[in-house]
Amino acid sequence: MPKALSTQETEAFRERLCAAAARLYVDEGPGAVTMRRLAADIGVGTMTPYRYFENKEAIITAVRTRGMHRLCEAIEGALDSPGDGRTRSRAVRDAYVAFARADTATYRLMFEYPESNRDDLAYREAHQRLWHNIAAHVEVMIAEGKVDADPAILGHQLWASLHGAVMLEIAGLLPAGYDAASLHTRTVSALFDTARPA
Repeated sequence: MPKALSTQETEAFRERLCAAAARLYVDEGPGAVTMRRLAADIGVGTMTPYRYFENKEAIITAVRTRGMHRLCEAIEGALDSPGDGRTRSRAVRDAYVAFARADTATYRLMFEYPESNRDDLAYREAHQRLWHNIAAHVEVMIAEGKVDADPAILGHQLWASLHGAVMLEIAGLLPAGYDAASLHTRTVSALFDTARPA
C-alpha cells in the first residue's frame, strides 16, 4: 500500500504533474498529455496520477488555475509597491513579464489554447481574480486623476499589448534591441496619452 503523503508532499506532487503537463502540452501538443505519459515523465506508477487528478482535463484546468493565481499574486505584490500609479503600473508590467519568462510553458498554456472546464469553480474564481487585477492598476491612475477611462477597457488594452509583446519575445520575433517590457512601454505611452483627462 502506498505511503500516505503529507499535505505539503501532496501539493508538491500536484505541482510536478502540472509542470509536466504544461511542458508536454505546449511542446508536443494536447495529444501528448496522457495520464500514462505523465506518470512515465515524472517516474511514478501508471495509476499514481489518478490519486491526485481525475483525468488529464482536470490537470490542464489545474495548470491554468494555479498559473492564474500565481500571476495574480505577482501582480498584487507589484500593486502594493510604493510610488504613484504610473510607477506601480510599470511594476505590474515587470511582474507580468517575469512570470511569463520564469514559467513559459504554464503562461502559454494559460493563454494560447482553448479553455477547458470553464464551469470549474476554482478556475472561474482564478479567472475573475485575473480580470480584476487587469483593471486594478488603471483604477489607481484614475483615482490620481492621471487618466480618464473605463478601467476594464483600458486595462484590457494594456494587457493585450503586454501579452502580445511577451508572446513576440517568447517567439524571438521582437526587433533588435527590444524586449517585451521596452516594447510595451512605448505602446503604453500612446494609450495613456489618449486617456489623459480633457
